[in-house]
Amino acid sequence: MPNAKRPAGPTSPRKLMEIKVGEVMNKRPQVVHEDTSIEGLIERMVGQIQECFPVVDKDFRLLGIVTESDLFQVLYPQLPSETVGSTKIREVLKYSAKTVGDIMTRRPITATPGMSLREAMGLMAAHKLRRLPVVEGERLVGLLSLRDIIELYRIIR
Repeated sequence: MPNAKRPAGPTSPRKLMEIKVGEVMNKRPQVVHEDTSIEGLIERMVGQIQECFPVVDKDFRLLGIVTESDLFQVLYPQLPSETVGSTKIREVLKYSAKTVGDIMTRRPITATPGMSLREAMGLMAAHKLRRLPVVEGERLVGLLSLRDIIELYRIIR
């Protein structure tokens, strides 16, 4: 919009919070599949700026998400002194991981395109997340990151 006037002063964070996720999200995030090898994931992470990848099936349904932290646990295994509970068992299984499906987080916290940034950032804060897959139904339509929000704020302030 070349003729649009910018506000006289900085945009308040309040206005930023009302913007919809669909306007800010990366609409074409790089994705991987459950059967992607750990070596293949490493190659993708080295070649991309993205620090995480949504995991999708052939119909682009979101199955999970895999992050640098998940990969770190494969590269630097530290067996817990006690193996109790499903979380500890999952950590032990990561040590022998062969594919993305072995290390991904299943059923990740998600956002929708119609959600406000306030709502999405509330989810991010509550669950200590830096990224949210964006879905319509079960289908991945984007990825929202803290970096996207910060860049938007820098542009509109």
